[in-house]
Amino acid sequence: MNVNKLNHEQLDYWVAKAKNIALIPHPGGNGYLYSPHPDMAARRWAPSRYWSQGGPIIEETHIDLIWDWETASEWSASIDPDINTHGKTALEAAMKAFVISHLGEDVG
Repeated sequence: MNVNKLNHEQLDYWVAKAKNIALIPHPGGNGYLYSPHPDMAARRWAPSRYWSQGGPIIEETHIDLIWDWETASEWSASIDPDINTHGKTALEAAMKAFVISHLGEDVG
């Protein structure tokens, strides 16, 4: 499936795959959990919505973010050399760019 067509849960799943993070399906069937440390309880995994998870990925990967108000009124994320994506939020755009940079434009 094309990364730009993924919903938040799917995008979060592929971010985890790109980072080699093991996920557990959320008991409620909505999203995923991960264990940040063996001695800690599992927590919700949602880097496309939580700055505490997506922010470090943006910094580590040097993702550029721009509010694209002139054309689409969306966020634009880019990674050199030529990866450019868009999203309704900065995190959504950035996580799409991250997945594409590690796994390509089509996943699954």
